[in-house]
This record gives sequence, structure tokens and C-alpha cells, in this order.
Amino acid sequence: MATKKLTDRDEFPSDPFKVFQHSLMVEMELAKMEHEKVWGIDRVIDLVDAEFRRKVNAQRERIWEASQARDEERLEKAIKGMIAAYKALTRWATEAGIEQMPKIDCMEYMMQDDGLLVVVKDKKMATWYEQFRKQKGARSIWTLEELEVVMNGPTLKQVREIKAALPGTTMVPVTPQGSSGFEEMENDIDISKPFKGGKLFDTQAAERARDGRRT
Repeated sequence: MATKKLTDRDEFPSDPFKVFQHSLMVEMELAKMEHEKVWGIDRVIDLVDAEFRRKVNAQRERIWEASQARDEERLEKAIKGMIAAYKALTRWATEAGIEQMPKIDCMEYMMQDDGLLVVVKDKKMATWYEQFRKQKGARSIWTLEELEVVMNGPTLKQVREIKAALPGTTMVPVTPQGSSGFEEMENDIDISKPFKGGKLFDTQAAERARDGRRT
């Protein structure tokens, strides 16, 4: 999981309210992670009845309101209430006999456009990932079989051959650095037909100059 540098995360002089808020939010995030690693991301909240869901969402809103008001007492109560809500969701899932999240073999990579690239073993793993990991944001889920189809395309097939012949080679993005100048030149030569124009270069003279000979 990517983390920010210390200098990017910390602000000085520190804001006492933000420090207090952060310490409480860490506790809430741990409770959230503890729940989701067993039951999946935002999965149980979609399975409970409407009234239960409304109460959980209202508790989230109380956190936002207390944060906007910079009220430490209200914020502490709201976050403790949200921690209790995650425990209530866990209790409901257990009593309802909801299936727990299976082990999903996957690799995740955050791309430069902020899209999440996910690679899973097979279609079953892809279905589980969709079902149990509902985090927000753009993401694309690929099975190994789908990647094989892409890798067998004409371009990437050549890349595969190069990487097989030269172990350790790495693909890197290449950004065009402007036009080459040839784009604006008029192409008036038809290379499909014999060239009938005059002689442009004296190749024999060039060879003599290269060899240091004179005539």
C-alpha cells in the first residue's frame, strides 16, 4: 500500500483539532478494516434492512458535522458511535449467517491515471473481487486468461519475444518530443514505380572521398 512521505503528511505548526481528529479517525479506520477483512468492503451495509442502513449513514454524517464545527466532544462521541456501528454490522452478519470473504488471490497496482489495475487468477476470483471489494474509484479487473488474449496480440507478442530473448528488459512509456520535420515535406515520389528522375548523389565520388582517393 502506497504511503505519503512524512513531509507531505505532516503540517507545521500543527492544528490541535486536526491532531485530535486524526487520533480518533485512526481508531475508527482500524475498526472498519477489522470488519471488512472478514465480511468484505461495503458489503454488509448493502445487505441490512433500510432502517439499519439509514442509522449507519446518519452516524457517518454526525462525524462530518462535528468535524465542520470543530467540536472535539461531538466528534469523539460520533466516532465512538461509528465504531459501535461496525461492531453492530459484524454482529448482524454473524447472526444472519452471511458468507465471509474468501481468500482472493490478486495483485493490485495503482496506475498513473489513478485507476486501479487488478489481476486475478480466474473468473471465480474476479467475481469474488467484485462482490467483496467494492471500494470506490475506477478499476479494471483482469483474469490471467484475459491477459493471455492481450499478450497474444501482434504488438505485445513481439514485446514478449524481446523480453524472452533479453531477460531484464523493461517496457517504459515514450512521450513524443515534437515532429521530426518530415511530416511537412511533400511526398512526390512514388516508390512503387521505377525512379525516372535525375541523379541526385554521386555515390562513387562519395566512396572515393571516404577512402581518401582522388581522381
